[in-house]
Amino acid sequence: MKHLLLVSSLLLFTVISNAQPNNDNCSGAIQLCAGQSLSGTTTGATTSASEDGTFCIIPNAATVWYKFTTNATGGAVTIDFTGLAFNVDPTYGQVIEAMIYNVNGNPCTNPNTYTPTNASCASGGTDFSYSPSIALSPNTTYYLMVNGSANGVGVTNAAECDFTVSISGAAVDATFPTASISALDTILCQGDDVSVETIISNCSDTASFDWYYNNVLLQSSSIDTFSTTVLADSGYLKLVINCGSYCVYSDTTDSIYFSVTPISANAGPDKFIQDGDVVTLDGDGMGYPSWTPGNTLTSTTNFTPTANPSNTTTYFLTVTNGSCVATDSVNVFVGEVITIYSAFSPNNDNINDKWIIKNSNQYPNMEVTVYDRSGQKVFQTTGYSTSDKWWDGTNKNGKPLPVSTYFYVIDIKEGGDNGIFKGTVNIMR
Repeated sequence: MKHLLLVSSLLLFTVISNAQPNNDNCSGAIQLCAGQSLSGTTTGATTSASEDGTFCIIPNAATVWYKFTTNATGGAVTIDFTGLAFNVDPTYGQVIEAMIYNVNGNPCTNPNTYTPTNASCASGGTDFSYSPSIALSPNTTYYLMVNGSANGVGVTNAAECDFTVSISGAAVDATFPTASISALDTILCQGDDVSVETIISNCSDTASFDWYYNNVLLQSSSIDTFSTTVLADSGYLKLVINCGSYCVYSDTTDSIYFSVTPISANAGPDKFIQDGDVVTLDGDGMGYPSWTPGNTLTSTTNFTPTANPSNTTTYFLTVTNGSCVATDSVNVFVGEVITIYSAFSPNNDNINDKWIIKNSNQYPNMEVTVYDRSGQKVFQTTGYSTSDKWWDGTNKNGKPLPVSTYFYVIDIKEGGDNGIFKGTVNIMR
């Protein structure tokens, strides 16, 4: 069994290693950027007479493609190939070649229009460099074709070679960006809105601004502004800018340390009680609580006091932590919140033709759903504050429903489960 597993693993490796490279053709050319090295291979690459140039390519070569764009001055470039590692099978070539083409504004469309940048290809079986003998034009995209040769005594296959490729020179030299950040205040209460200012140089084409807090990506955007409102605890803020379209260059700023005092207040959902009942408030927060008014509460310094108001009351929760303060409020509604009538008669006599829910205009987000006795939904609306929204006894297709008992669910969208009412309503004619 172990032997079979080993064979399977070897077969899998062979399939993976011979996979066709993504840059096997011109249209898949990989961008080369100054100061950045790329790993490449000719293993699994193919050749095509219509796709690959024939200026110095050896027949049956395995070709892969790269591209680069010159800067505003143009000039000289050098392509370096290092770390060459060939398939040592003697039937495979042991040399790779390279040639730079100017595609003359027709990238990957007509190889017959490609213009070589000098008289011969560069080639090597060990580390080598390729520098065209002519200056390259400014603001121009050039294509680099790399092929594994198939020449040599006993060679029948194109060279399979792994390598590292990089580009340098006056024509591709880039000015690297720099960035710094600052803030007017670094001692904060949680939720404070302090803008972080950025100063950026040598970045005319910015891809993104990545903000890290304690080395964790907190925010990524295409604008350079940041607000401290999202900071919940103390830590270090830094910015990574990524500049460029073809070649992306980055800079990381020094960190700013923010001392953030945690503070929050949440008075909880609104409550609904009948006259004479009591209810527990569901407050929470970071810090020390204080409730007002306190005359109808069992405690003013507990997050979850019991309230027994005789009238609808708004309670305010204030939480303090050192010099930091946060506030929130909650309503306790006393008495019947809405009046739900048990029947209506949609017979077009202009008397009780629609199902009215008293006080529905106080809850603009109220959701009303009605079902028939079989459980089929016959009516639903959001907002029940005006007569045009009231149910007229028809189904969702506008057809009159028969005399019967229907079931409703009314959610006033306030007070959590306390704001949901269920029951029956009768259509009478």
